[in-house]
Amino acid sequence: MLLRRVPGIVVSLVLPVFLVLKLAGAVDWSWWWVLSPLWISALAFLLAAAVFTLVRWAVRVWVWLRFRRSLLPELSLADPAMWDRIEAERPVTREPEGA
Repeated sequence: MLLRRVPGIVVSLVLPVFLVLKLAGAVDWSWWWVLSPLWISALAFLLAAAVFTLVRWAVRVWVWLRFRRSLLPELSLADPAMWDRIEAERPVTREPEGA
């Protein structure tokens, strides 16, 4: 549970220090860098949300494709492995030699 609070702890500890240093004139940083704990944590959250969404979407597509293939096995004929299996099970027929 502590890992979930780390961004909030970092922002609440570092941001006031950066603000005091900037307002006291001790550092000559841009306001972008003074407020960086806010936007870096927001960017990290957005990145994590995007990765989570993409993984969730990929899993849903994979599950849907497996479900559809189980309902309609004839759609799995487009699978090259299925064609190999069909060809392996087909009896070998020879054409008459006199033809």
